[in-house]
Amino acid sequence: MKKIFFRLTAILLFLSASVFADGIEDMQGLNLQNIKIPFYKDEKLQMLIFADSGRRKERLMVSDDTFLDILLESADVDKIPDGWRTKLYPLGADLTDILKFWGKRYRISDAVIFTSQCAIDQKDEMVSGDRPIFLRTPMFDLDGTGFKVDFRRQIIEIKSDVNIILRSSDMDPRRILTGTPIPREKRIVTATSNELRLDRKSNKIILIGNVKVVDGRNTLTCDRLTVFTDPEEKNKTSLNSNDEKAVLNGVSRVLADGNVILTQYPEDPAKIATEMQASQSDHLEYDAKRGIIILTGDNNDPTLTRGSDTELRGKRIELLRHEDRMFVMKDCRITSLVRDSRGILLYARRINSDRANFDGKNNIANFHGNVVAVDQTSTLTTDSLRVHLVQDEKTSSHKLNLIFANGNVKIVSRSEKDVPGNPGKKVVSHSTIASRQAELNFRNNKIVFYKDVKVRDESAALDCDRLDLFMTDRPDDKATEISGAPMAAGMEGRNKSINRMVAKDNVTMISGSDELKTDMLTFFFRDLPPGEKPSPGMIQSGGVQLVKIKCDGSVQASSQTEQDGVKITRVLKSTNAMSDLIKDYSEFHGDVTVIDGNTEIHCRDMYIFTGASPINEVIEENTPQTEEKDEFDDEDLDADPFALDMGENSVPSRIAISDNRDLKRIVCQKQVVLLRRDKKGRIQRAGGDRAVYTVNTREVVLTAERPNRPWLRSEGRKQFCDIIRSDLATEDLRGIGNVVVMPDNQK
Repeated sequence: MKKIFFRLTAILLFLSASVFADGIEDMQGLNLQNIKIPFYKDEKLQMLIFADSGRRKERLMVSDDTFLDILLESADVDKIPDGWRTKLYPLGADLTDILKFWGKRYRISDAVIFTSQCAIDQKDEMVSGDRPIFLRTPMFDLDGTGFKVDFRRQIIEIKSDVNIILRSSDMDPRRILTGTPIPREKRIVTATSNELRLDRKSNKIILIGNVKVVDGRNTLTCDRLTVFTDPEEKNKTSLNSNDEKAVLNGVSRVLADGNVILTQYPEDPAKIATEMQASQSDHLEYDAKRGIIILTGDNNDPTLTRGSDTELRGKRIELLRHEDRMFVMKDCRITSLVRDSRGILLYARRINSDRANFDGKNNIANFHGNVVAVDQTSTLTTDSLRVHLVQDEKTSSHKLNLIFANGNVKIVSRSEKDVPGNPGKKVVSHSTIASRQAELNFRNNKIVFYKDVKVRDESAALDCDRLDLFMTDRPDDKATEISGAPMAAGMEGRNKSINRMVAKDNVTMISGSDELKTDMLTFFFRDLPPGEKPSPGMIQSGGVQLVKIKCDGSVQASSQTEQDGVKITRVLKSTNAMSDLIKDYSEFHGDVTVIDGNTEIHCRDMYIFTGASPINEVIEENTPQTEEKDEFDDEDLDADPFALDMGENSVPSRIAISDNRDLKRIVCQKQVVLLRRDKKGRIQRAGGDRAVYTVNTREVVLTAERPNRPWLRSEGRKQFCDIIRSDLATEDLRGIGNVVVMPDNQK
């Protein structure tokens, strides 16, 4: 009965004012005090308007100091407090003041509005005004200027100066007032814009013009923001992927359009330049249920940046917040600026691919389709690329750990070399590595290429089934690009240098007319000591020098040359081999065979001396250098008591094996056999324990360790003597000293 009386009294009060206004012209300016106007829907009270005073103006009621109480459906009308002279808490008030206000209304009011003056159209159920408006709800508060409230369509429009504060769900006064503890951390979201449209019927909020939303360390700016709410939605969501507590509770979808910038600032303001993350796009869509942010563009591709040094672009970028994953659906492009410890820019690294996905939890990036990675000295292309990052414990930054390339892998390395005889002029050279798979291990300083490996540069070609490169770290003050060998491509060249390279299985290396085949081929490199210039003709670049080469298992080297207009093929076979480029000599061991035109040499050990080393060197025959000895051991292997002492004015023959590299001497040891076919077709054989070939004399000297004696067989005779000399120029082969000749019955 009390409710019916209350409704009738309110209706009669308003109708009486209307009758006077419609019926008597001179009553238009009649002032009313303590106005109270109800609004109903389906005979249910929806809102009460309280005004300190008001007056009729045509069909409108213009009211002053107006308080609009939008009621809950469950509100008890008998407990609705009066709204006259109600004071609202200011925007950004302390939670204590907010709780004090809602303590009297949380069971009654869904929202309240206050304005100093407005026009009330009861017929069309509208309230409007151009004065500041203050909207308060348990979940968010809003200030603005100029408004229109359409209760029939359930739309609220704010014309300018929109300021909003949204509270997290655990700061909801309704929860706290019913027993939930006050949270220690009070999280809010602030939003500003030129205009706002709140459509309660469609559960939609639209902010228009200079939109800015701040959520903790995250800031979103755009031209237009549309927020869709779901009153039944239970998921707790927030713009901050690290938040566990919801700020935008009940938000189901967010659309941002026009100059969309989403920025995440680091906790430490000093790290803004290196760790601040931002996205730029024409459109941003946030699906709260799935936790997906989608960035797209009309004329410009969306962009993600980290600090001032890393940028990612793509046609469509999807971020899965709850899983910390990201997808670039088309035309992925990443640019990263590499700096030294002083912050000086060194070079830019770029990766392009058809699409990509990133796993933030596991620090993995996957690139697929037409992958191209470019840095200062190299370009990598492949079908797919997987990059593993590792977090630096001291700086919290991420560094490269592992890279896996799969399918049509190709690395092209660029390096600059000095032009001989033209100081200051540089020439750019290129080298290439191709394979089916590759693994770049930055932490362990190792690169591995698998399956159908092909290495190409301007001077050589190398094929194998597997290629391993071993790197060493350089001090930052010695940082430079890696070069010196085509295999160095792909590593972070500023603080790495190549140490060793190993080619395995079905190894073939071709340089000009020279070909080398073996089971395993190893290259050794070193950093040039400070101030030391590389030796002429040595393979070097970027301060890295090739110093040693080893072959293991079925070594076969061949080359072609032309002599007297006839092409001659030289072949060298052994079980293993080693070439020391610093000492200018090479070793061959096992079943060593050399075939040079009409000449063959067989032995167990062979030593080849090159470069500018002296002719008369000392060799310990019984202690030849082995693989286990230090590669820089000074032990001399070229002792030859029968070597000729050439005078200063003699003109030696020269056999060039590379630029500024001459063949000087060959020493064969153990079970030495020399076979020759002279110009008349006669076969000559000679043997002993040791043979020395001296280039500048064109002479071979054979000796033997007592009691053995060198031997010579030719035309059915066998000869033993102290020394056998063979003159390659005259084809003279003769024994010297204590010569014993006997018939040779062996065919």
